[in-house]
Amino acid sequence: MRAAGAKLKELYGTQLGQDTIETLLGGVVAAGGQALFTDMTPEEIAIATVLGMGAATVGRPLGGRIGQAVGTRLGNANPSLNEYAQVGLDTLTTKGPKFSQEIFRTKLKPYADLPAAAQYGNLYGRQNGDNIVQALVALGAPLVMGGNEDA
Repeated sequence: MRAAGAKLKELYGTQLGQDTIETLLGGVVAAGGQALFTDMTPEEIAIATVLGMGAATVGRPLGGRIGQAVGTRLGNANPSLNEYAQVGLDTLTTKGPKFSQEIFRTKLKPYADLPAAAQYGNLYGRQNGDNIVQALVALGAPLVMGGNEDA
C-alpha cells in the first residue's frame, strides 16, 4: 500500500496528474450525488459523469486563461497588486504543510515567468474553472436526462 501511496503522490506532483486526479474526484462526487438525490438511471449517471469530466478538462485551462487575463489587467492597472499577490504566492509555497507547498509549487511552476497577479489569477481560474463547469453539468443533467416516468 505504501508503494501505491508513493506512486499517487508522485503522480500528484505533476500538473497533468493533479488535473486528472481532481477531475476524477469531482466526477465521483457528482455521480454519488446523482445516485443519491435523483431518479437518473446508472447509464444516465455514467453519461453525465463522462460529460462532466470532459467539460472539466476544457474548463480548467479556460478558467486559467480567464483568470490570468484578469490578473494581468489588474496588475497593470495597479502595480502594487503584483507585490501583494507575490506575498500571497510566497505564503502558499513556503508556509503550511510541506505536501500543500509542493502542490502549489507544481501548480505555479509553468507560470513562473508571469507577473504575480497574473499567476494568482491563473491559479484561481484553474482551481475553480473545472469545478464550475463540472457542477453545472452534474446539476443540469438530471433536468435533461432524469427519467421521470411518473410525470
